[in-house]
Amino acid sequence: MSHAGTVMKGKRLLVVTLSLAGLADALYMLAYTEGLIDHLACPFFGPGCEIVGRSKHAKHFGIPNSAVGALGYGAMATLATWSGDRTPEQRPLQPLALAAISGGAAAASAWLTYEMHAKVKAWCFWCLTSAAINAIILPLAVADGLRAWRALSRHGAAARQPGLAPTPAAGHSGSRNA
Repeated sequence: MSHAGTVMKGKRLLVVTLSLAGLADALYMLAYTEGLIDHLACPFFGPGCEIVGRSKHAKHFGIPNSAVGALGYGAMATLATWSGDRTPEQRPLQPLALAAISGGAAAASAWLTYEMHAKVKAWCFWCLTSAAINAIILPLAVADGLRAWRALSRHGAAARQPGLAPTPAAGHSGSRNA
């Protein structure tokens, strides 16, 4: 395997590992937000995690932030795994979707961190951990997403220019029924 292939696999495994850590974090917070557990361990911030986890800002539109986080992390882990050992140019849809979800997750983390500080006036270790995970995943996902976007753009440009698009082999009309 080439050095580039090893690096690509390493980045994807890092995204999968971070996504699974984020999933565990989100499920822990969800269990508290929804009353399945009574208390949260909260390193560094005392009661802050519980204050944030049961505040009105722990849900938006009636949906727990942690439930959305769990779905997002599950999707990111799945997409990073599904890409396999293929390059973003070979399998572009998964890296594009991963970059989009990662961008949304990072933006949501930024907003929720602001809400913790400005509105809830408490800090949550698990929420900040989730934000850090999203901040690490984002550049990894965007790098592959940009490579995939460039590959799709080149492919689309080639298909629109006469002489550059692939043509059926001589003697074949390109149809199976011909």
